[in-house]
Amino acid sequence: MLRRIIKAVIPSKGDIFFNLFVKASDNVYETANLLADVINNENKIKFEKLKKVLKEQRKKAVDINTLIELELNSQFFTPIDRGDIQEISSAMLQLTKKIIKIYKKLQVYEIDAKTDDCLIRSVNSLQKLTKSLNLIIISLKEDDHETIRIESKKADELDDNVLDDLGHTMKVISDANYDALTIIKLKEVYKAIESGIDTSANLCDLVSSVSVKAI
Repeated sequence: MLRRIIKAVIPSKGDIFFNLFVKASDNVYETANLLADVINNENKIKFEKLKKVLKEQRKKAVDINTLIELELNSQFFTPIDRGDIQEISSAMLQLTKKIIKIYKKLQVYEIDAKTDDCLIRSVNSLQKLTKSLNLIIISLKEDDHETIRIESKKADELDDNVLDDLGHTMKVISDANYDALTIIKLKEVYKAIESGIDTSANLCDLVSSVSVKAI
C-alpha cells in the first residue's frame, strides 16, 4: 500500500531502489555464472584476467550498495521499509563477495573441481539459486507476485536439496582416502559454498516477505 502511495505522489523517485536492486542481483547472477563456467571448464579464462574480472564484479557490487545508501539518505519517503532496503542491499553485496571467495579458496587450496562431483553440482545449484533471486528481484520491481511465489518455491527446494547433499558430502570426505590436508581444504571450500547458498536462500525469503508487506 505504501509503495502505491509513494508512486502516486512521486512516481519516479521510489523506482531508483528497485532499479538498483535489479542491477545488484544481475551482478550477483553474473558472478555466479562466471564461477559455474570456470568450475564446469566452460570458460578457460586465464587466472590473471579472471582476478581482474572478479575484482570488477566486487567493485560493481560495492558501488551499487553505496548508491542505495546515498539514495536512502536523500529521500524522506521510500517505497518499502528503509530497514528492508538496507538489509537487501547489504545482503546482495555480501553474497557477491561470498561467491568470489569460493573461487579464491579453490585457487589458494589448488582444488580441482573434478575431485568430487558434488563440488560441481553445488556450484551449479548456487547458480540456479542466484537466478531465482534475480527473477524475484525483477518481479518485486514489477509487482509480479505470482513469479515471486514460483521462484521462492524453487529456491526453497534447491536450498533443501543442496544442504542435504552437502551434509552427505562432508561425511563422504571424512570417510574417503584423502590425506588430512586435502580433507581440511575441501571442507573449507564446501563451507564457503554453503555460506553462499544460505545467503542466496535467505535473500529470496527476505524479498518474498517484503513483497507480501508491500501488497
